[in-house]
Amino acid sequence: MKNEELHISSLIVHINPKKSSIIESSINLLEGAELVTISPQGKAVVVLEAPNQRVIMEIIEHINELQGVINTGLVYHEFEQIDAEISEGVK
Repeated sequence: MKNEELHISSLIVHINPKKSSIIESSINLLEGAELVTISPQGKAVVVLEAPNQRVIMEIIEHINELQGVINTGLVYHEFEQIDAEISEGVK
């Protein structure tokens, strides 16, 4: 039985409000990323889900490279061990 991990993180992404629609589309196209909301002032809440911390960091780096992103701040990070057989539906 192999144990796998599930990492969940949340971010506040400060963006240029004029670029909000393109940034929202770009983030939502990233596997494991979901932009939940954007305030009129340009603060976006993003949730990430990935199999390890390295992937979380790669997604954050990609978000930081988007045109119109000013700053990204990690707010929350948690990981859990998952039984691989259960996650694959095998009993």
